[in-house]
Amino acid sequence: MKFMKKYKYLLSLLVLSFLIATCMTIEEIIHPDDAQVDSDINITVKIKLVAETDGSSKLAFGILMPKAWNVSEYATVTLTTEAGFAGNAVTNEPMTLMSATDTNPSDGKPWSASFQSRFGVLGNTGPVEWVVFKSATTFQIDDNIEAQKTVTGTVNIKLHTGTRAVRFYAGYAFCGESTGFDGEKYPDEDVVAAKLLEVTGGDEPQMDFTSDPAVSYVPATFGFGDIFSIRYNEPNYITEGGLKGDNAYMYAKVVYMEGGIEKEKIIDEISDKTLMEPLGDLGSVTSFQKYIYPRDLFELSKDATILTIEVHFTNKDKSIIILDSETDDNFVVEETCE
Repeated sequence: MKFMKKYKYLLSLLVLSFLIATCMTIEEIIHPDDAQVDSDINITVKIKLVAETDGSSKLAFGILMPKAWNVSEYATVTLTTEAGFAGNAVTNEPMTLMSATDTNPSDGKPWSASFQSRFGVLGNTGPVEWVVFKSATTFQIDDNIEAQKTVTGTVNIKLHTGTRAVRFYAGYAFCGESTGFDGEKYPDEDVVAAKLLEVTGGDEPQMDFTSDPAVSYVPATFGFGDIFSIRYNEPNYITEGGLKGDNAYMYAKVVYMEGGIEKEKIIDEISDKTLMEPLGDLGSVTSFQKYIYPRDLFELSKDATILTIEVHFTNKDKSIIILDSETDDNFVVEETCE
């Protein structure tokens, strides 16, 4: 299941040591002990590069933070490095924001979109975004020259928190600006790490981006030939633009094979067929669910083979549409057994 895969992935990221068996590592992340709303905070990320191949590149460094913090406008990022080669040693060098026209050479996407596509949101269920900066220095790396083989660095990040308390997984990742995720220069495993960051204070309830995923399933293990429920879990910090206080309905789309031909059906109606059962306030979320047997829901023949199912959620007059915040599209339902 999509969200279970993400959850397991996240657990692996939260190990105290972020060492990756390759030439690029995130060594340590230091968060403030008592981050408060509407205040400046400082974060330190220690990194290391050990050459396996040679090359020259600026450093592209991305941070994943709540969208409400407007990191691209208010963050200050500096880089300090230690290296045997003098040209690779810098002190409190300002890193600059990647522009909208700067693209990752390995996929051609703007850097923020590239990091989003590559790393996702690291288990966060609230609105977060990647913001990417680059060093001013072009680092000279040569695995044949001892003084140029190793660079250790400290990235210092100064941010201004939002006006609302929040609990989320802050993310950090880096690569060469000239190489991106190129297979010859970039490690086999992504150089990315996440660590819990909690901001307290303020008059409003704390938002928890680590709570239940927007969509979950009961049972957690199911196939398209089973009866299972699809749940929409709405965080209780959402006070506008959500489905709480209204009926919730499920839009559904299926792609299937029948007679050797790929076909699709869409159920987009406000009726008992799509009405979801309200489960009420479950603590940090308010949930709605719909039990389905896919073949009956879509009125498919016994010869049809279901390929994919997609859903989104809406209210009675369809003035609110709940989509996957990662893709801004339908949620994809993935079976977890065959």
